[in-house]
Amino acid sequence: MSTSSPTSSPTSSPVASPVVGRRTGGAPILLLNAQYLPTSKDWRTEGGRADSPFHLGTFVREAQRAEAAGFDALFQADFSGVNRAALRSGPPLQLFESFQAAAVIAGATSRIKVMPTVSTMYAHPSAFARGLASLDRLSEGRAWINVVSSFRPGTAIGVKREVSRSRHHAQAEEFLKVAKELWASWPPEANTPDPVTGHYIREELIKDVEHQGEFYRQSGPIDMAPYSAAFPFTLQATSSLTGLRLAARTADGVFAGTATLGAAKELRRILRREAVAAGRPADSVALLPGSYIHVVGTREEAELLLSAERARTEVFGGRLALEQLRARYPGLRLDGVGPADRIPADLISEDPDEVFEEFGSRYLPLWDLARTDGRKPGRTVGEFAAEVISLSEHARFIGTAEQIGDELRRWYEEGGVDGFQTILGNEFEALCERVVPRFLGKS
Repeated sequence: MSTSSPTSSPTSSPVASPVVGRRTGGAPILLLNAQYLPTSKDWRTEGGRADSPFHLGTFVREAQRAEAAGFDALFQADFSGVNRAALRSGPPLQLFESFQAAAVIAGATSRIKVMPTVSTMYAHPSAFARGLASLDRLSEGRAWINVVSSFRPGTAIGVKREVSRSRHHAQAEEFLKVAKELWASWPPEANTPDPVTGHYIREELIKDVEHQGEFYRQSGPIDMAPYSAAFPFTLQATSSLTGLRLAARTADGVFAGTATLGAAKELRRILRREAVAAGRPADSVALLPGSYIHVVGTREEAELLLSAERARTEVFGGRLALEQLRARYPGLRLDGVGPADRIPADLISEDPDEVFEEFGSRYLPLWDLARTDGRKPGRTVGEFAAEVISLSEHARFIGTAEQIGDELRRWYEEGGVDGFQTILGNEFEALCERVVPRFLGKS
């Protein structure tokens, strides 16, 4: 999707249609995680340190190259607290507050959307709405938003929220409801100076909100006029049925881990079903799973890497892999099963809806592998366990830039995804110059 930014006079805003900022023409959506470029370089080398995550210029350059390549948005995750284990192994995951960085990046680009993150657990909807409205105006309608409940306990935030875990989704839904009501309280058409009446703003079009809810009380309208009429494209990460239903009611995109194409197809089907149940068109919420990209120079090199990975899997297939499988996925029926045994027919439910409802999207790749591996002659539980343990949370694509671009396209054309978020990988230049154009059919 490539939509140019609308133009307007400094004193007015466009009257946007409800679909501005959403998908148009059925094109895939591509999000670039802002950590791709700095983590794709070896920080132990001088060249790798040149793209330091401590330099805002790193992310500005990344956004500019992503914009030229055809990415729709630069996504900036935000985490609460300090992950000391991660700091011992590599650079920090974030160095800039995501709204501030998004504003700078918006000023250095012209088309790509900027997508910061807000935690509904530690922000207030009125402060969030005015910050997002400001970003939307600074970027001339290019603000998108990633909404999360929380990533981890907010030890570094200093805010204690007395909300039980069972009510997190309800709080997030009310948070978004208030924010969207505030957004709509100041419509673009109010920003029409009238020299005849002497009124710069049509104040009569600005409406009070008067929200009285379980978690929030909000009067008055927003005090910072948004640029766009429609609330920005909203992304939500989830792995559970309740979270997916929340996204089906309130979001435009879902970020979820789907390590196999079969799992992605089922998750997308369930998401579309839930969107319809929420009274929305089936394709109104896009499934945008994460992807890890590893580009190599030749097909032969790719095959060598894949062969070595298969060999490691076969060596690893045994009691250790089975023990790890039991520990990681206690919902599997593995009682009395040894690593040399055949895969039990009742290892996991054959119904993907039952699997997702009980265990969430994390188990869908296991359902996918169980139904395919179970049909392979001689396939053992130990081999299955090794394959599952070797999976990443998100899909991994290894090959030449052309192979990866074609495989990404296959996932899209076969109905597994509506696009991707590229999270981590190598060869940032190859990603932008060869993988993405191939995926988008430009090369």
